[in-house]
Amino acid sequence: MTNFNQMNMDYKVDYLSELLANQIRKFDDRYSNLSDADKGSVKLGFHLDLTDNNVDVTDELIEAVKAEFSNSPMADMLIEFMQANTTQVTEDQKKIFNALEEGRKVSIVKFSEFGFPQLTHTVIESVKVGRYAQYNNVLYINHKPKRKRISWTEVVLPYQEVIIYDGWIDFDIDAISNTITSNHSITVKQSKYTSFDPQFMNDIKSNLNFNPLITINNREEVITC
Repeated sequence: MTNFNQMNMDYKVDYLSELLANQIRKFDDRYSNLSDADKGSVKLGFHLDLTDNNVDVTDELIEAVKAEFSNSPMADMLIEFMQANTTQVTEDQKKIFNALEEGRKVSIVKFSEFGFPQLTHTVIESVKVGRYAQYNNVLYINHKPKRKRISWTEVVLPYQEVIIYDGWIDFDIDAISNTITSNHSITVKQSKYTSFDPQFMNDIKSNLNFNPLITINNREEVITC
């Protein structure tokens, strides 16, 4: 997936122009000829595209769009998006920003999309708070996993549990989350719990003899370093 925020400014402007054009094409007419209701649908679709692409709207980006597309409604749409997505950073989140400084090696433990714990050794690049779908206060962690050539973005929603340890910890997460039986011909792994069971995380924390750097759980960010 393209990381919009790592593009240079010219590519960003062109990319946004194509996103907006795709929304207008759905109505098979020029934007100026659309009804107010259809223009509202175009703006909504464009804003959803910005969210899906994790677009970080800045004053610099808006000025670049104004310079390139002076007669386009895109700049006004970006301003509305930025204003709607301005969030109040909590004191706990400020502490997270300080803990997850650029270049810091960490181990992230979270549930995979299938609901089972996974461990990622990575290097922090940036952290920010923004909007995602219906959530106003979402944590975005940009990082570069060990032995990977491209960066990833971890989107931590309010209901998700994530544990972050300082450094690259040596830990067999499969041994904690699975019951393993084997003989000379076969090895069988069976999950101890059902998917997304919070007991997974409890077992991981209890089997490590040191505190995590950060625990994010149940809509709270707790610094434990």
